[in-house]
Amino acid sequence: MPTMKEIAKRANVSVAAVSVVLNNKKSRISKAKKAEIKQIAKDLNYHPNIAAVTLSKNISLTIGLIVPDITNPFFATLTRLIEQQLGAQGYSTLFVDSNNSFTAESDALQNMVSRGVDGIVLVPSNEFFLSKKKERKALIEKSDKPIVLLNAYTDLKVSYVNFDNVQGAYLATQELINYGHTHIAFIRGKANFVNAAERLEGYRQALKDNRIAFNDDLVYEGDYTLDSGAKLAPKILEDPATTAILSANDLMLFGVIKWAKQNFVDIFSRVSMVGFDNDPYGEIIEVPLTTVDQQPLEMVNETIDLLLEMLTTGEKVVQHLIVKPKLIKRSSIHKIEN
Repeated sequence: MPTMKEIAKRANVSVAAVSVVLNNKKSRISKAKKAEIKQIAKDLNYHPNIAAVTLSKNISLTIGLIVPDITNPFFATLTRLIEQQLGAQGYSTLFVDSNNSFTAESDALQNMVSRGVDGIVLVPSNEFFLSKKKERKALIEKSDKPIVLLNAYTDLKVSYVNFDNVQGAYLATQELINYGHTHIAFIRGKANFVNAAERLEGYRQALKDNRIAFNDDLVYEGDYTLDSGAKLAPKILEDPATTAILSANDLMLFGVIKWAKQNFVDIFSRVSMVGFDNDPYGEIIEVPLTTVDQQPLEMVNETIDLLLEMLTTGEKVVQHLIVKPKLIKRSSIHKIEN
């Protein structure tokens, strides 16, 4: 492996001069000699010793990432995109799945700080928001590292990047209404789940704006898993007046479809459906699923830009960034004829 000493010998300069040039520090070295040194380094395929560089600058080039459930396709997508985007910036990722546990999040965050990560991206669990505010506040404050919350709102003094869940659910509900549906079942997340209240709000607002009475009997509570959707399916479908289903995520809707197939119900003829998350499997099922895309790449880019800004400036800033939704129209909605 080539060293600075070899470069210095070929350029007939000191090792110190090579270090100054390759680290782009100010010096009295001529432009011609700088160009020569950089060319020699390129010809030798020289790369700096990352361990030495990080030690000298007291950085690790590592970002901690905590997500609540890697088996959830949306969080898996976020994880993959974060690792890719950080990698392109020269950072590695230290990943932990909190299994939707506030205690696990707290332990992971402390462990990451002790390992010397430069910053942390936290995708909060549902338990994070069920915990007491003072506990959440203590968790954020004791991190002593730049931190950005992703896929969550909070009133804590910390930066976050989230998706406009109200608008996303509004667009999905309005699309069903545009096709003539007025008896729309909604599968929501549990009351204290991340973003669940906002998605319910968007559903209710769209009904109100179209002068359709909100019916609490049409709201069903799931836990964002496929199994919860399957368990709710017979309850939803037993009402013959229900002509459409909006689900707060794609997985619960997949559960409805699974139950219907197991029970020989032609679900795609029985009801129109709209999901949430734009899971890739929604595009390849027999009737491609209309769904709300949360723009995960944009969310990730905003998160990383915000975190790297803090790392570059050395200042902990508090910014709240909201990404707009996009409705992906496919074939799972049929028109109701009056």
